[in-house]
Amino acid sequence: MEMIRIVIADDHPLYREGVARSLQDDPEIEVVGQGQDAISAAELTESLMPDVVLLDLSMPGGGGIAALRRIMEMEVPPKVAMLTASEEDDDVMQALKAGALGYILKGVGSRELVTVVKDIA
Repeated sequence: MEMIRIVIADDHPLYREGVARSLQDDPEIEVVGQGQDAISAAELTESLMPDVVLLDLSMPGGGGIAALRRIMEMEVPPKVAMLTASEEDDDVMQALKAGALGYILKGVGSRELVTVVKDIA
């Protein structure tokens, strides 16, 4: 199977790095970039062309929805999932309408996250 290339964007470094480590424990996943805000998330996605992008909903630079909208404007956008603490229905609907394929709550365990990422890819 081909490597699944991932960009993670979250404004909390400890959380973001933990997610990256959890995913990279799987031999089929490679984290190719990490961003701390909506702008870096979109720029990393445009330059690195990952297969999957995990976006936090609330981060500086307009938030995950702003990054998602910019990413969806790419000629061949990657698959995107929100990785967030928000369980608000409005947030879920807004993300899905903007093009997110998944909505993952931050309470997820690392094994489950790997499974979800592979399903999205």
